[in-house]
Amino acid sequence: MGKKHTAGNLALLILIILLLAVIALKPSWQIGGDGFGYYAYARSLFFDGNFDLNNEFTLYDKLYDHHTVEGWQVASGNVGNPFAVGSAILWSPFIILAQLIDSLFVFVDDFDLAGYNLPYQIAIAVGTWFYFLLGVVFIFKALVKLLDKKYAWWGTLVAIALSPVPFYLIYEPSMAHGLTVFSGALVFYFSVKIYQAKQWRWQDFVRLGITVGLLFLLRWQDILLAVIPLGIILSRLFNRGRKNINKILVLILSFIIAILPQLFMWRYIFGSWITVPQGETFFSLSDPNIWQFLFSSYHGMLVIHPLLILGLLGLIWSFRKYKLLASLMMLALMLQIYMNSALYDWYGGGSFGARRMVSSLFIFAWGWTYLFYRIKLKKIILIIVIVVIFTGMVFNGLLMMSYAKQIIPLNRFTTYQELYSAPLKVITEL
Repeated sequence: MGKKHTAGNLALLILIILLLAVIALKPSWQIGGDGFGYYAYARSLFFDGNFDLNNEFTLYDKLYDHHTVEGWQVASGNVGNPFAVGSAILWSPFIILAQLIDSLFVFVDDFDLAGYNLPYQIAIAVGTWFYFLLGVVFIFKALVKLLDKKYAWWGTLVAIALSPVPFYLIYEPSMAHGLTVFSGALVFYFSVKIYQAKQWRWQDFVRLGITVGLLFLLRWQDILLAVIPLGIILSRLFNRGRKNINKILVLILSFIIAILPQLFMWRYIFGSWITVPQGETFFSLSDPNIWQFLFSSYHGMLVIHPLLILGLLGLIWSFRKYKLLASLMMLALMLQIYMNSALYDWYGGGSFGARRMVSSLFIFAWGWTYLFYRIKLKKIILIIVIVVIFTGMVFNGLLMMSYAKQIIPLNRFTTYQELYSAPLKVITEL
């Protein structure tokens, strides 16, 4: 199996690659876009001692020429915030450290409000990277419970490199996507533990309830990934005896406790414990745009990242050996695709690929891991796959740079020709 294929070495390699990419590409880490909304909760609490977001979004409107304060005013008189509270919670230790550093040293502050200058920009990016790398470790640890370390190592690495994840770690770390890799990884890890356990333990159900709650706190539509552990539990509940019903109640209670921060925030801002903060027109389950979501040249999942198809092939192939687990991952993936394609902005706004699917990274990592496992003795096929993977990594990197350089605009429809010719334009500008 080799000592080099460890979770620590995998995380360290990815960290080195990210650091080199940041040094080479010099991205701006200003807190902006969706990240502004995620961060607003923490900024308001740490600097104002409340959750009145009026001054935060007044600054946002000034910086980006928006009318957020007016457009998001709600009946309670508060400024609404459609973004989930979980990111602010996870970033909090890093924000506190940024406050300490900001108080000890003098940094230039060009903003009307404190909390948006360099220490906080770096703190959020470092926090996102920390949780992402922790998520990578949990994905790897879950995979090696099922397949060989070597295949899990490469499967995880390839799934990351061929996905939208690098873009959001390098260019947009203030968005929630690096964090959702972590929440999805935790659910996957504890699902595999329950899947393999000969005897269910209370603490595993407590942890699973909390991690499913974390899915909800970071991006509430990610709660659909909970069909994986719930499917495992229900499929085996009758074989494990009635005494395990109490563990289900523990799972539900842990989940409810975990999501309380979001429920209280909705109650405070919108006056309701349960709401759709983006408004009733945010999605239409009766009218999904599945084909466009997958194949449109405007951020289509399998158009921007075509080699995810091979990860799907591995997932389907794994059904032969892991019928229950593979079926549940397929179901979770289909539910995610259906839900995200039913949103009014199925294209994800200013998106790099299908960014809202990033929480499902562990499913593609599983698919790639199983694919490597199946072709291990077929050297010619393996060589072809390696060449395809390398080509895909180069394409993904160049396409990522083309969006960052605005060769392809994030917020405008693009044709297939514009999309696939953009990497060549990046090369000519190097």
